[in-house]
Amino acid sequence: MASNKQSDLPEDTPEYIVDRRHGRETVLGLIYESESKSKDLLELEKDMPVQLDGYAKKLFDALISEISSVDSLIEGASHKWDLDRMPLVDLAILRIGVLELKQFMSTPSAVIVSEAVELATKYSTEASSPIINGVLAGICESIRPDDPVN
Repeated sequence: MASNKQSDLPEDTPEYIVDRRHGRETVLGLIYESESKSKDLLELEKDMPVQLDGYAKKLFDALISEISSVDSLIEGASHKWDLDRMPLVDLAILRIGVLELKQFMSTPSAVIVSEAVELATKYSTEASSPIINGVLAGICESIRPDDPVN
């Protein structure tokens, strides 16, 4: 099957799925930049040369208002793994996944967790995928009990 090089998805993937993948990757980069430069997300947004749009804009805007509650859920589910000790890429991926679980109820939990694992496989270490999967699955049990991840 031919692959869409920009998003590593099959060529016949619906555009909304491609947009969501691209949005997640864009926000992943922004969170990473924010954390690595110790710069507030709102401040980072002001300095962007191009404005966000599409799914990236939805994710970014939601994250700005929900960052504290998202981080709290991650801390509660990560069992003695402090946020400031997490690899920045993994933290960014977890933030996106938790945010989607909380705010984007029309997207099935399994899809959100699968996408997070895909991002970890692509951008983080080999050990990150199972950790991200486990943390998100645990959070999913508590905030989406009717839509568990198997």
